[in-house]
Amino acid sequence: MKNIKTNLLLFLMLVSLASCSDEFLDVNDSSTNPPSSTPELTLPAAQKYSADMMYNANNANNSFNLLGGIYAGVISDSGDRVWYQTEQSYIINNDTYQSLWNNTYTLALYSYDYVETFPEAGYDYYKAIAKIMKAYHFAALVDMYGDIIYSEAFQRGENTQPAYDDDRAIYDAIYEQLNVAINMISNAGANTKSVTTDVILGGDMNAWQKFANTLKLRMLLRQINTGEDLTAQYNELMNSGIGFIDSTVSVNPGYLDEAGKQNPFYAVHGFAPGGTTPGPNGGATRGSDTYIDFMTDNNDPRVARLFLPVGGEYVGVPQNVYDNAYNSNLVSDLGPGIINSSSQDAQLMLLSEALFLQAEAAQRNLITGNAGDLYKAGIAASFAELGVPNPVAAAADYESNSINPIINWESADGIGNEIEAIITQKWIAGGFISGFEVWMDRVRTEFPSFVPIPVGAASAVFPSNLLYPTAELASNSANVPAQGANAAFDRHTFWMQ
Repeated sequence: MKNIKTNLLLFLMLVSLASCSDEFLDVNDSSTNPPSSTPELTLPAAQKYSADMMYNANNANNSFNLLGGIYAGVISDSGDRVWYQTEQSYIINNDTYQSLWNNTYTLALYSYDYVETFPEAGYDYYKAIAKIMKAYHFAALVDMYGDIIYSEAFQRGENTQPAYDDDRAIYDAIYEQLNVAINMISNAGANTKSVTTDVILGGDMNAWQKFANTLKLRMLLRQINTGEDLTAQYNELMNSGIGFIDSTVSVNPGYLDEAGKQNPFYAVHGFAPGGTTPGPNGGATRGSDTYIDFMTDNNDPRVARLFLPVGGEYVGVPQNVYDNAYNSNLVSDLGPGIINSSSQDAQLMLLSEALFLQAEAAQRNLITGNAGDLYKAGIAASFAELGVPNPVAAAADYESNSINPIINWESADGIGNEIEAIITQKWIAGGFISGFEVWMDRVRTEFPSFVPIPVGAASAVFPSNLLYPTAELASNSANVPAQGANAAFDRHTFWMQ
């Protein structure tokens, strides 16, 4: 557990930093000499921005998590709200969620770049963390858009129209930066400063190496359909001796039940300060009937942690169906496993995801390990993450007693459904918490196979990409790559083959 008093102090520090350094964070500012700060001050601000991008992109009430959860067929909205009709209709243009692009660069990435390039010696640990988090965000942007600004980013007034880099080349570059970060941590000199303001992993540099290694595994599995031989990379993962994360990686700078200081997911989808008035999306965000019915049909106890019952039942909403029968008071609201308190952690990578990644890689004979054991451990981790009582025993009962061949490992193993079983469990575990990841899994595997296209959707194919934002077209049109009319559905990012 993080030290709450320390985190509260850090929260107040980073809010102060953010409020006094708008010039530093402004992508359009021409200054090449940002106001003076230090890695100690800038790192926690950057980490807070990381959580914001995943759950509330600069208070725009949208996020990577929300969009991914919708496109993965997990998130719907109540019949009397019509909050997410555009998303569920698959209507995508250059304004669609452009805050994800804009604020990833101007808030999170600029802040981490400041830490990484800080000129004073003794900050190797801080710089390694910044490299890891830059890789985290750059990978998400590549996944979302394809070619993006990378090598000419952060030059400010020296280059107001930066070039775009090839998406595969960026993946290779950030993968190598993860290796550089791992080595910086291992080889840091005696005068390297300890990290005292890390609100993600508390300055545990071994844990940061594990996180970097797990991000590398995620990136390698993204590329499973490219045909590229990545044997050397998988061998390096296993032979480095680092291992993978052994607990969920999350952010908590000291979230409070006060305006502007709440956990970003809770603030959007839960309640305003005081806990009685719904947040901006609180009356709208619901589970799809596909998601909820799959859990109830298979006696999954996680449904009671994800949702609240209505009349003794868990009721979802078909995506893009707006009918009084699905009014907000007639369908299940979000439950205590994800809406707990204003001060709850904001997750960046679930332990369950890390275990399912390892299970998939082992099942494909890309790493060593028992895929079935890793799969079962992933389910148990998901049960624990959502607060199911006696999670290990409950997960074992759920998995072993199921007759569904994409839940019971032995049944899945008998008919070749192992990969679908793994991806389906990631979909359940992360649909509301790591929505972007379950969307990307759906893109690369098309699992779960039973998720339907919403009624009335503009495409018979679910989206794979977003379009470059209007702001880029206006300010950097000479460099923005051309995109066809069907670009949001054509799987144009290099690994989407």
